[in-house]
Amino acid sequence: MTDETPNSPPNASLKKSMARLALIQALFQIEFNEASAKTVLNEFLNGRIDEEIDGLNLAALDQNLFIQLFKGVNEERALLDDMVSSVLDKSWPMHRLDPLLRLVMVAGAYEIQQRADTPVKVIISEYVDVAHAFLGDKETAMVNGVLDRLGHSLRKDEFS
Repeated sequence: MTDETPNSPPNASLKKSMARLALIQALFQIEFNEASAKTVLNEFLNGRIDEEIDGLNLAALDQNLFIQLFKGVNEERALLDDMVSSVLDKSWPMHRLDPLLRLVMVAGAYEIQQRADTPVKVIISEYVDVAHAFLGDKETAMVNGVLDRLGHSLRKDEFS
């Protein structure tokens, strides 16, 4: 994630990073609190607006990106799970993975597949950073490997 001075407003890149971090938190809330996507989205956009992530207020995140990613991941979840499963080592089926690890990979897969406006290497780097915020080095390396394989498969032209 981008460095900022403590009192400066976040730049566009940091706002996008914050949206991705909040996305994983929102997806986790749906999965473990069994809350509806609508309830969680409303809570993140209205009820949690004064909360901070890494010292930055949620109000500063890129709300449009957050909403697009949140809705897209929730609508395409089964397809995204299959995409991630297709590039996982067969000894690591999806159900054996840490839930947060799964969510980070699924969100990254969605962005790689649907957000051609963002370079795939940026997407991979962003989700590696998100994984690092929640998970250990081994899991972070796994996110990097899985998203890199998906990137090479879905957006070959960016790796030429």
